[in-house]
Amino acid sequence: MLPRRLLLAAVAILAAVAAAVAQQPQPLASRSDRAGLHSLRASLGLRARDWPLKADPCTAWAGVTCRAGRVVSLTVSGLRRTRLASRAPAFSLDALQTLTSLELFNASHFPLPGPLPPWFATALPPPLAVLDLRSASVNGTLPADLGASGNLTRLLLSGNRLSGPLPGPLLSVRTLRVLDLSANNLTGALPNVSLAAAAELFNVSGNSLYGVATYAVGALKTRFRLVDVSANYLDGIWDGSDATVDVNTNCFSGVPAQRSRVDCEEFYTRQGARLVDIPAPPTPSPQPQPSSDKSQKISKNLLIGIIAAAAALMALFLLALLLCYMRRRRRQRGGGTRGVETNEEAARGVRRRDSSVNPVASSPVAMSPTASTTPKDTLPDLGDLSFEKLVHATGGFADDNLLKHGHSGDIYHGVLENGVDVIVKKIGAKSANKNSGELDFYSRYTHQRIVPLLGHLANGDEEFLAYKYMPKADLTNALHKKPVDTEDGLPSLDWITRLKIAIGVAEAMCFLHDECSPPLVHRDIQASSVLLDDKFEVRLGSMSNICAQQSAGSQNVFSRILRSSKSLDKNASVPPATSSYDVYCFGKVILELVTGNFGVSGSNNAGSEEWLANTTNRISVNDKDSITNIIDPLLIVDEDHLEEVWAVAIVAKTCLNSKPSRRPSARYVLKALENPLRVVRAGSRSNSARLRSSSSRSSWQSAFVQGNRYQSYEIMSASGRMLDRRGSVRSHISGGEASSSFKRSLREIAPDPQVLDEDVVV
Repeated sequence: MLPRRLLLAAVAILAAVAAAVAQQPQPLASRSDRAGLHSLRASLGLRARDWPLKADPCTAWAGVTCRAGRVVSLTVSGLRRTRLASRAPAFSLDALQTLTSLELFNASHFPLPGPLPPWFATALPPPLAVLDLRSASVNGTLPADLGASGNLTRLLLSGNRLSGPLPGPLLSVRTLRVLDLSANNLTGALPNVSLAAAAELFNVSGNSLYGVATYAVGALKTRFRLVDVSANYLDGIWDGSDATVDVNTNCFSGVPAQRSRVDCEEFYTRQGARLVDIPAPPTPSPQPQPSSDKSQKISKNLLIGIIAAAAALMALFLLALLLCYMRRRRRQRGGGTRGVETNEEAARGVRRRDSSVNPVASSPVAMSPTASTTPKDTLPDLGDLSFEKLVHATGGFADDNLLKHGHSGDIYHGVLENGVDVIVKKIGAKSANKNSGELDFYSRYTHQRIVPLLGHLANGDEEFLAYKYMPKADLTNALHKKPVDTEDGLPSLDWITRLKIAIGVAEAMCFLHDECSPPLVHRDIQASSVLLDDKFEVRLGSMSNICAQQSAGSQNVFSRILRSSKSLDKNASVPPATSSYDVYCFGKVILELVTGNFGVSGSNNAGSEEWLANTTNRISVNDKDSITNIIDPLLIVDEDHLEEVWAVAIVAKTCLNSKPSRRPSARYVLKALENPLRVVRAGSRSNSARLRSSSSRSSWQSAFVQGNRYQSYEIMSASGRMLDRRGSVRSHISGGEASSSFKRSLREIAPDPQVLDEDVVV
């Protein structure tokens, strides 16, 4: 009896040991797999730190998973190329054809610029079930027979630059369960789906698909549990009652939250297609006519009611208008100061009745709270300023003293008889009326971060403004100095000084946006507008475009009617009077400080916009080394300062968001610049690269969302349970139980991990 028990115990021990040995990583046994991995390592240019050359790939290479000596899972997401390979990345995945046991390939957020090769349709490894190329910079068109080979169940190609039509055979692949092609540039019609096995998710949102799609969307609904075709230009009729289908922001009729008819017609005209006419509502059946006496009585009573209601509304309107007018008169009598939006022609006429000096220092000035806590500017004594003195100081406005031609006047450097340096702006007759806002601003406010105005006078049809002289000129000249211009011989501003300049500009913006009443906007923030004194303290200049913010939510309808006659021109050539536009311009200035590519902030041409787009795309919120590709080569920083440069670049990218509502306010930009490490370190602690604020307009994280609602998808593990969520899924569906149901259904199958786990077994 005892020997039998010992024998059973020995067998159990041997089985446990065998199981433990089987669970340990086994070395790579396939020569073709080894050759394929080494070829892939060379074509992608991966670092030896991640894929050491002499080590076994199955046991030492990051992202490589093997089973029975064969490679079954390969993840390059999160890996980085060598510096040499990162200079010319390309779509080089030919070696995948030799990995004949591969079941999962994940290259999400790994740059693979280039088109999908033709062999992707015919020569993928037969066991391959998951192909993840999200946000990998893939371009070109989709192969016509994509999915014909292999055993694809999940195809994730969102967030790339794919173009051309959507292949019809792809929708009929029987094994496909999740197909995500959102946030690309696909065009053409939505193909019809033939009979195939039931699937989970179909997402082509954020493309440019068009054409009548009522039948195609209905067919997709019968196969996929969730269908998202939002943010396209699809046409047709849809009832909108199904919560599992998102058709928002299209051209459908019969469903809310669609594009305007004008936008749809313009798009279809550009494509050379015809938009289907919206069916007219059914004509009501004729009703039996009542007797003539009763009809006349009802019509008469209805007419009386309408007239009485209109008269009451008119009386209320006139009463409110009168109250606003009286209140405005009382303010003018009590305050005695003019607003920034003073009538331009009246102000111009008053200033030109004589050519005597109107020094700003002699008028009462409203100091801001911030300005009162900092040392005041020491203003030079100009004495009795006259036109003759300005002519003598500038050498008769000679070209030798001309600094630049501004958009509101010519800027000259002058030296008065007492040796005081001044800056003089000469404004011609055509530009004089544009200057009333600047003079009204200086008559009410002064601030440590605004260049001081010393005085102004008129001579005939010309006006002259005298400003305090700034020894370091503007940021464009100071950013890259000649060695002879500096005592220390440095070729460029150091990082501490650049960050100090950025903080100074942000303080000036906060004063205009938050401390002035009404809130003001500068509308001309660029490197040439940032003036610097001898200690590189910022003085914001170029105030000729300053005006009150346009905010429909902060004014009632009657005050807007009263101010409409003095509002600025609204055509496209005039910069918008919004604080978000100032923040956008400031973002370009910050990017100049980081990259040293001065001149971008003062230009809006196609070349500058292309440079901005390419530069911001290189700023990664998850990779500090990404900043090395754009940093000013003349800027020498250590590791700690490099992290600050990275954080400030992230702030610049936030300010340059294409959606004004997602740009932060100047107040939060200033907070971020005062403590830039908080932007990146707080994000790393929360594992989501975000610095949340209480701003009602946006958050730091929202600025970095790429518009891709479904960042990644769950992959079933061997135990059958879903992987953990590390993010959140966002949907553009709005309103009603249908929207909530769609969001809940979507979260059941599509949470948002940043990268797929490497040990997933499909």
